[in-house]
Amino acid sequence: MDLLTQDEAPQMNIMHLMLVICLNVLVLAELCMAMYMASADPENFTLVFVKVFFGMLIPTLVAGFYLKRKLGSHLGRVKN
Repeated sequence: MDLLTQDEAPQMNIMHLMLVICLNVLVLAELCMAMYMASADPENFTLVFVKVFFGMLIPTLVAGFYLKRKLGSHLGRVKN
């Protein structure tokens, strides 16, 4: 019961794949930045790392969730 044509389905798969790849790269960059910033203060490494990493990770995941839903709603409009 797939309402997508052959041309539309691969396009959405590519868009979702690109979103996942971009989010993965962002999370990796955030991890590197958090490690770098935390290494400047070895005595408070854990505290600095957690503050920096999760301070960047949470907005990234929220934005990824929002964009994923936006792509899904775009997919719904393509079906109709």
